[in-house]
Amino acid sequence: MKAGVTTGRAHWLLFTASVLCVSALAETPAGSATYPRALAAADSQKLASAIERNLSPLAPAVPALIGPLGGIRFERLLGGVFLALDSYINADIHYRRAQAMATAFNKPADAAASAISRGEIAILIGDYDRAEKLSNELMLLGVRADLPWAQAKAEEYLGVVARRRGRLDDAQAHAQRALALQRALGQEAGTATALSNLGTLARDRGDYAAALDLFRQALAIRERNDDQLELTLRNMALVYRDLGDDAAARDYFKRALDVALRHGDSANYAAILGTWAGYLVDAGEFAPALAAAQESLAVSTAIGDRPSVGFDLLNSGRALLGMERLEEADSQLRGALAIGRELNQHEILAHAQVSLAEVALARGDPAQANRLLQAAFADPQAARYKPLMAEVNEVREKIATAIGKPAQALGYAHAAAALREELLGTRASRRLAAQESQYARAAADQQLALAGKENQLQATRLAQQHLQRNYVIVAACGLGAILLLLGWRFIGVRRLNNALATRNAEIESQRAALSHANDRLQQQADELYQAAISDPLTGVSNRGHLMRQIDARIADCARNGGELAALLIDFDHFKRINDAHGHLYGDRVLVAGVQTLRQWLEPGDLLGRYGGEEFIAVVSGDAANAIRVAERLRERVAEAMTGFLPEANGAVTISIGIALLSRLPKPARLESLIEAADRAVYAAKSAGRNRVVVHAA
Repeated sequence: MKAGVTTGRAHWLLFTASVLCVSALAETPAGSATYPRALAAADSQKLASAIERNLSPLAPAVPALIGPLGGIRFERLLGGVFLALDSYINADIHYRRAQAMATAFNKPADAAASAISRGEIAILIGDYDRAEKLSNELMLLGVRADLPWAQAKAEEYLGVVARRRGRLDDAQAHAQRALALQRALGQEAGTATALSNLGTLARDRGDYAAALDLFRQALAIRERNDDQLELTLRNMALVYRDLGDDAAARDYFKRALDVALRHGDSANYAAILGTWAGYLVDAGEFAPALAAAQESLAVSTAIGDRPSVGFDLLNSGRALLGMERLEEADSQLRGALAIGRELNQHEILAHAQVSLAEVALARGDPAQANRLLQAAFADPQAARYKPLMAEVNEVREKIATAIGKPAQALGYAHAAAALREELLGTRASRRLAAQESQYARAAADQQLALAGKENQLQATRLAQQHLQRNYVIVAACGLGAILLLLGWRFIGVRRLNNALATRNAEIESQRAALSHANDRLQQQADELYQAAISDPLTGVSNRGHLMRQIDARIADCARNGGELAALLIDFDHFKRINDAHGHLYGDRVLVAGVQTLRQWLEPGDLLGRYGGEEFIAVVSGDAANAIRVAERLRERVAEAMTGFLPEANGAVTISIGIALLSRLPKPARLESLIEAADRAVYAAKSAGRNRVVVHAA
């Protein structure tokens, strides 16, 4: 529910106004019926106009009739009605009047409440300059009048504006302060909003584990009070989308849409439907994505929600791009770009320019595509949006391939892969597994606590029965009745003891099941960790884990003065092998070759996949030892390939470049070591392949 509509008086006022303006609603164009929600939004606007015509002339006379305080409440009541009808301009007019009257009659709490409603409206329509100005004024008012709830709202709105303009650090600081203030006030709704804003910032940075934890905390609150629940469900869906869990993402989107329909809030319904359209585009379901985006656009246009209009044009353009309707896509995306510039909203700007770059590339104009990407990320803040940066690097790879620069394309592919690995890496996997274990354990603990409380309740009831029986015995019974009652009590106690024994056995069984579940969760966490650090084809360390291991070895050598050598191993003519025999054969070559490398390396040596057919081994010792190991690996791989893959006819060999840590400029860095080994392997290939070359200092 929007701010301002909090009293039953709004309902009779709305009913009276609707009776006055039924004739106005009869003039709705038939074409609007294409989207019932858009039709309802258009009818709300007409109803708001009728209310304004019939009731606003009464406003100047209200303070004279019921006093200044009544005038303030009357203006706020009208503002709440218009806000409920999504008539933002009319709502702002009345809230502005209420704020001016409250300021004039020294009613700071009423002035702050009206300013909060105006700030919400400014954000809804995308007037971020006014939202920021109102929030700063609200902050000063809250400090002067000691209104911490007003300060909390000001921090919330400043954080929203900062995020939409790409200032993620500022947004984080404002959201943290808003959360601290709302928790100190004990305001559950405000706490849930602050948690959701922090979760959105964590998702922007690619920290999905933190985002999921924050959204779950917000969801627990909003499921209790059913306020803005659809928005938190939408946020959960977006996190699971980014984590690649399609089933969970679709389930949360469905729940969000159901709640939005039940609540009947046009702005929230359009926001959920527009986000769902973006998800369908990412899933490659372009036709339903276009339909959802167009319906959301119709609703957002009817209520004047400019940020949502920008996102709906963006999603429509992306869907049309997927359907290869390039002219229509270009028109929609340029409309989104214009709104992004009008609102100075970084997220719309960046996504629109990236999508326009894809349109340019599809038209065969890589130069224009490259210019659009450079314009999208001229702001240094853009690099903080890691999911979008991964997408950008993929587009840049396509551009480099189109203009015949394979080296650049490979570099952008590596950068995109590194970002994807970082976003879905080991840390996130382990934290997500730990959170799932924590929630499972909390649920089991709650069950045990309930069982314990039930036992206590039974014990209390038993004590009450015992007292009642004693009173009856003293008052009405003789010795025989006492003996009979004691015998009956003995039987009852035995039954109760048997029941308690059965309950204790059930509790013990639940504890055993919980222990088994925890063991299974720990095993799954270990498996997730191994999957996150291993190359799925060869089983050796993947690039991210290998780089961290080498970095640790370099740091150890810097402390202890040791030596190490990096061997960059490249399978010769691997593309030719793939082209001649197929990728499955190429995979067999890599697997057999890596098995041989692992067999002839020492137990303490490192081995991992650097990318494609390139692998890195790290050995200790001087240059002579490194050359000896490299020659041994080169010879053994050639021999093994002849035995394992006789159909290769001895054509599978490797080239090795060696870089020694001691020969690099101080302080030695991981990037310098890999670059030196890369130059050496390039020299080996230039010299004819199937050889070992040591990098010269």
